[in-house]
Amino acid sequence: MITWAFGAASVVLFAYAALAAPSAPTGQRGCDLPAEVRAARAALGPVEFGELRALGAIQSSGVRGKGEIDDNLTDGRTAQRFHIPVQGDYATIFDGSARWQQDVSGGVHPLDAPFARQLAITDAYLARRGFLNANEPATLRCIGKRKIDGKLTLLIRAYPRGGRPADLAFDPITHLLTSVSERLPTTTQVTRYSDYREIHGLTLPFEVRSGTLFEPNNGFVLLVRRYDLVKVVHAPDFAKPKETDALLMLGGSRFTTVPLKIEGHQLFVWAAINGHVPMPFILDSGGHAILTTKAARTLGIRAVGAGESGGSGAGTIGVQFANVNTVRIGNAELRDQHFLVIPYPYSFYERGRKTPLAGILGLEFFERFAIHIDYGRNRLTLTPLDRFRYRGTGAAVRIHFQEDVPLALGAVDEHPGSFEVDTGNAGTLILFGPFIARTGLNEIYRTGFVAIGHGTGGSNSGRIETIRSFSIGGQTLHRVRSDFTQMSSGTFSSWTEAGNFGYSVLLHYSPTFDYARGLIYLERNARAPANSPNRSGFAFEKNGPAAFDVASVRPNSAASAVGITPGDTIIAINGRPAADYSWADLADLTSQSPGTRLYLKVHHNGTARDVTVTLR
Repeated sequence: MITWAFGAASVVLFAYAALAAPSAPTGQRGCDLPAEVRAARAALGPVEFGELRALGAIQSSGVRGKGEIDDNLTDGRTAQRFHIPVQGDYATIFDGSARWQQDVSGGVHPLDAPFARQLAITDAYLARRGFLNANEPATLRCIGKRKIDGKLTLLIRAYPRGGRPADLAFDPITHLLTSVSERLPTTTQVTRYSDYREIHGLTLPFEVRSGTLFEPNNGFVLLVRRYDLVKVVHAPDFAKPKETDALLMLGGSRFTTVPLKIEGHQLFVWAAINGHVPMPFILDSGGHAILTTKAARTLGIRAVGAGESGGSGAGTIGVQFANVNTVRIGNAELRDQHFLVIPYPYSFYERGRKTPLAGILGLEFFERFAIHIDYGRNRLTLTPLDRFRYRGTGAAVRIHFQEDVPLALGAVDEHPGSFEVDTGNAGTLILFGPFIARTGLNEIYRTGFVAIGHGTGGSNSGRIETIRSFSIGGQTLHRVRSDFTQMSSGTFSSWTEAGNFGYSVLLHYSPTFDYARGLIYLERNARAPANSPNRSGFAFEKNGPAAFDVASVRPNSAASAVGITPGDTIIAINGRPAADYSWADLADLTSQSPGTRLYLKVHHNGTARDVTVTLR
């Protein structure tokens, strides 16, 4: 799974009605909150319109386009619509009861997880200027004066009932709003306002900048060209987005079934881009369409722009954008798709001497197809959602969305939590630090060993433990190896979610993903493949064709017994050069039965030597 967006949780354009100042505690000595609110209202001006529309030029990740933002001033419905060449069309709309996201593929899904619903309440409160209304079910607290971006501001914190807190920063001289900050699960969203001008008696911002602290260069700048002030709300502006007609089933097929392959526990599917020979892609239930820079070059696809993306790693990675005419899996084809182009390192795309990994496919297919994954028979079936009716016997598990990855309710040792269902996760069940801390699991499990994983944005670290049980959909798995992460950034640092599961859990089922109905059907898999651990005692990376780098060695393991140490390089395996093997090949070799011998040629401090590792 990777995370990527234009960087806007919400954009609120402020034009205020002449309402009474709220009566609320000041929260700080010497801060007269009612007076500050009156001053802000006087500075911004009264308005008696139903809808405020901002139209202008938008710039995101080095690419320019058009943007439109609508606020319903009566009830807080909001709509953002961006059209950016190469990146595509993007929309987030709150229709008054549900929040919808249309991603750049043209697909649509709800943002209906508990946190997302709370955030929608806050954004609606801000859009209707609720903090200036004494009758609003909310509390205001004056935090006091703070320096933000080097400028002195007056900070007021709003607590809408049922929503999330938001920090509103005002210029203490002009009393104009300068920024709104909202804490998100893994970062903070900041929207800044400047270049205020008077329009029909109102003072409105003509420059809006939005981004997050984790991905500061992945936001947008909206330069407003004009405001439309409408007395009567135009209801269609706040309707659920319509999905783009991008799907084609070749030959009139009702569904398509294709082979899939598991390499190193990673699920691969072959797809053809613009009619070229099919190439291997990771199938990721929460990911976006991605090409590696190497694959884009091979396909003759030119990328533009300069954004950044985060994922399960601790940092971010550069991103460009490209249009693709067609992407086809079997007889299922999507047209006019927008891909991210990411310069992943060799370790991401290498497959030994086989065709390199081309990228990731995800949300654009899951939003349009019911996707059935048969881990036992290595088959994938895609059925257009408008034709799909589930007829199996699997447990129906409700899913919700906070962003792009589906979330399902599960439990670790009977501790409930919301878990990401991530087909792109090739590792163990992952438990996030905040969940581990609040459940006390970190105190119960303390004998595991350190493990380092990799994802978009870099490495992630954790401790491998074996938990008593993991439950999902009324079914329980026992003695489940789990990664206890302690990440402070990236998607695995979320304080709203309990964890993330993929292959190690899903292989016990034949799952069917039905995003249209908000369900995943889990059928127990009688042919579940083995999920053996690494029995060698050394963790490794392949950062170049000629060798494997030893990243870590467990004490008292098979590797430590023969003197392998971190920093060693493996240049041959079982008499063949390391160039013949991919990372996944060695992962399979190190997870064979106990007693199996691996014959390695290892470089240690400049000297090559032969060692025999007997798996334990």
